[in-house]
Amino acid sequence: MFKAVGKLFRTIGYALSGRINQISDIWGEDPHVVGEKYNKIIDEKKARYQTITRAVSRLMTSLDKKRNQLKRYREQEEQKDKVVRGAKIAGQRLARELKNQGKDIEEIKNNDLIKEYAAKNTDAKSSLELLKNDIKNLEQEIVEDTQELQNFETDIKKMQREFNNLLQERDRAMAKVSSANERKQLYEMNTGISNDETAELLQEVRNSVSNVENLTKLAAKTSGYENKQEEDDLIALAETGGDEDFFADIGLSEGEEKKPKQKEKKDENYQE
Repeated sequence: MFKAVGKLFRTIGYALSGRINQISDIWGEDPHVVGEKYNKIIDEKKARYQTITRAVSRLMTSLDKKRNQLKRYREQEEQKDKVVRGAKIAGQRLARELKNQGKDIEEIKNNDLIKEYAAKNTDAKSSLELLKNDIKNLEQEIVEDTQELQNFETDIKKMQREFNNLLQERDRAMAKVSSANERKQLYEMNTGISNDETAELLQEVRNSVSNVENLTKLAAKTSGYENKQEEDDLIALAETGGDEDFFADIGLSEGEEKKPKQKEKKDENYQE
């Protein structure tokens, strides 16, 4: 919490001083902030993805309509072709009948039913040509739309892979930042510049323990307990034996200094 507050104050200070880059550096150390930046990128890509998918959906609907229209055109084409051939057959049969009746060619041409068959044949042919042209154009549009739809589907699959990669990259980046922060705190603890609250609390506990130990030692000295313990230790050593002339030998005894034994022996010989 204290770190977050400190980070907030530093951010405000940098903002007031115009040091925008430092603000980015501060919050870039937070794995959650890094994650939010990735989420923003992912959201923007999702918006584009949704726009493309809506366009693809409209294209698919339009393509279905064109295919249905093409199906109807081909049915009409078949019907018109039958009308053309039927009118021709009907005219030929009627002409043969009229010819068998002794009608000449002019009379056959002027026959109202013959003219009607001829008109139907002509109209059907004209309609058939227009219909064939419409079918050709519609087929071309369907081919182009199908190719475009395939391209869009490829783009959509690519975007889906990008989403998955970004999600994984986001998680890895957050983990890296978090791990780096942990290592940084460990390094700072080792060099004595850590702001880790647990390290401060640990030092406080150690100081308290040290204070209690020092107070105990002081109480022992002032109460005479420590001197009494030292005397007991000396008594125990005396019972084990030792050289009582040690201090005299090294010149620290308050009594007379011990004379060398060899010199005394020479003096005795001299008196004799």
